[in-house]
Amino acid sequence: MTPKHCFLGFLISFFPTGVIETQSAHECLKPQRVHFQSRNFHNILHWQPGRACTSNSSIYFVQYKTYGQRQWKNKEDCWGILEFFCDLTNETSDIQEPYYGRVRTTSAGIHSGWTMTQRFTPWWESPEDF
Repeated sequence: MTPKHCFLGFLISFFPTGVIETQSAHECLKPQRVHFQSRNFHNILHWQPGRACTSNSSIYFVQYKTYGQRQWKNKEDCWGILEFFCDLTNETSDIQEPYYGRVRTTSAGIHSGWTMTQRFTPWWESPEDF
């Protein structure tokens, strides 16, 4: 048996029903290292694909909110995108206001949970070019 077939045999014996635990799939799809990068108050949300996202079939959904708000807002230009970044400059234009961003993945009909940034305040985190 080749190594590939041995591994397949292990998976079949390990998951006799053929169903992988849904929670694990959600967690493996979750975007990683979600954070803002800002330069001259141009604020871009960046992330890396989840551990299970090795194909190009994953799409991403971005939301944002101001600190203290309950409701998240969809970023329409970054709703169902293939890229690993989203420009939130217009949505984070009050430079003294703290914001949050978050991203989720969908792949093969499975949705990840949301991965949220730390609190981001453009005034404190945007170096300027002089």
